[in-house]
Amino acid sequence: MKSPGIVDGILVAVMIALGAGTASLILGSFIIYATLFNLLLSAASLVYLLYLLKRSSARIGRVVVISTWAVVSLACWILDVALFEQVLIQAGLIWLVRSLYFHNSMFTALLDFGLVSAGLAASAWAMLNTGSLAAALWSFFLLQALFCWIPELARKQSGEAPDATINQSPFQSAHRVALDAVRKLAQP
Repeated sequence: MKSPGIVDGILVAVMIALGAGTASLILGSFIIYATLFNLLLSAASLVYLLYLLKRSSARIGRVVVISTWAVVSLACWILDVALFEQVLIQAGLIWLVRSLYFHNSMFTALLDFGLVSAGLAASAWAMLNTGSLAAALWSFFLLQALFCWIPELARKQSGEAPDATINQSPFQSAHRVALDAVRKLAQP
């Protein structure tokens, strides 16, 4: 599976922001704003989590992630959790999924936590200055597009050599696999 890239993250941010803006315009006169914000926040979080799961190479736990999101969102709805706390909960879910599916160390998970925190700050700034949920979501998810650079940044910081298999062509990878298979067959 193709790992997330900056362009993918920006496109997801655009989709979420445009979807939230369109839904706000269409549903704004029918639904109370607080309810609309709750629905749009949950929908944006779900879309982003689905994007992460689609881009992840791990096949395990996908149903658990979606089930957890559904239970947490439903519990927030039933318990009438304040919007600010719901934002923190949904951002925490996004951070947890990215930490479990995309990061190999506590250092990169902490860097990702910082990125989520910066996204929340940018989102709060956009919300306070514009009053638009679409602008707040755009600000948050635009910063989240940078998470694909965290493992590379951590690798450069630690002085670790990049994985040699990443830069190989498909032919070189297949050739290496074939040589390994021949070596295994030649061993007694």
